[in-house]
Amino acid sequence: MTTSTQPRQTLDEKHHARRFWRRYFSVYDKANESVHYRTMLARHVELLDPQPQEQILDAGTGTGNVAEVLLTHGARVIGVDFLESALEVCRRKCPGGDFRLGDLTGRLDFEDESFTKLACCNVIYLLKPADQLHALRELHRVLKPGGQAVVTVFHRDFSKKELLLSTLAEERRRAGLTGLATYLARNGVAALRILYYISRLQAQRTAGQYTFFTEEELGDLLGQAGFEVDGIERTLASQCLLAAAHKP
Repeated sequence: MTTSTQPRQTLDEKHHARRFWRRYFSVYDKANESVHYRTMLARHVELLDPQPQEQILDAGTGTGNVAEVLLTHGARVIGVDFLESALEVCRRKCPGGDFRLGDLTGRLDFEDESFTKLACCNVIYLLKPADQLHALRELHRVLKPGGQAVVTVFHRDFSKKELLLSTLAEERRRAGLTGLATYLARNGVAALRILYYISRLQAQRTAGQYTFFTEEELGDLLGQAGFEVDGIERTLASQCLLAAAHKP
């Protein structure tokens, strides 16, 4: 994957991105109702194996869903995001976390080798190629040697239809038709809004702004940033890739 000739994100693009994510994050936490989404979060925790009082970075924390799960395991979590309104949600939802403004397209306000572990859940694919490599190099910089990282991105063949159908099928399997009807009544409107925002992301991908990855591309990008990849697997009903890696 070539990255060096791609333009970096402009201030105007960041302004439009903040406006988009403010709207998306107003319904984003409804994703927690999905078994597939909760399974993806749980896999982050399983691979990172957070220990009590261990300091972990959640890079691009959004509304703090990964941070929230890590906190329940006793870790000390620092979450960074470029959107203050998202951080306000995090602080209300996760009072035990430390949430700060931070832009992965710039330099993170941490010393070298500050963390033993980090998570970056569905963020890197939203950056331009040059910013993707820069962001991963920043994450590599703040990670201690031997430190573990879990990074998720959208798969090249991401399908919102497949994700929706799989989610509904799993809910019916788990709770039956009555439970499925209750699920739709409780979450249907928010789910449609989430699907709309995903459609916007896919349109941006088609326009060349975002990158959905294959396993090989994700592994190559992590390698360019200095990580050694321990494994890459499908997650979120096979619509995303989850990479476990470490800093040599």
